[in-house]
Amino acid sequence: MYEPIGNKFQVGYVGNKKDKYVEAAKGTNLFFAIYADENGSRSCETIPLNIVIERLKQGLKEVPETNEKGHNLLFYLSPNDLVYVPTEEERTSGVVNFENIDVKRIYKMVSSSGNQCFFVQQLVANSIVNKVEFSALNKMERSIEGIMVKEKE
Repeated sequence: MYEPIGNKFQVGYVGNKKDKYVEAAKGTNLFFAIYADENGSRSCETIPLNIVIERLKQGLKEVPETNEKGHNLLFYLSPNDLVYVPTEEERTSGVVNFENIDVKRIYKMVSSSGNQCFFVQQLVANSIVNKVEFSALNKMERSIEGIMVKEKE
């Protein structure tokens, strides 16, 4: 019986592991990296699971410190990580008063694909009306004010 390798990758290279292949479940994107060039312009990408596993086996960090363009890693997100979207005043002053924080500006990272990252407000446990409240995928890229969350955190 023939089965194409497709998105499968080797478990290892020694012994019988070299003949064993695994495949991540659909939607298994555990790391979303945000990079910046010398001018501060951001670029984003999802790091595939097989790359993460290979890096960990080599004793490296999960996410590369620079991307293919040579941009430096600012930070990375994983599902359920919380992100605070500051107000314009907080961004310009560089000061966030965490004692009086607006919890409606905190978002939970849900998933990522390619250069897109999706969030829901941290107040949301589950959507009440499936595929109606946010989008067809029950998640959003923009905050309530219409700001791209991945660009402002």
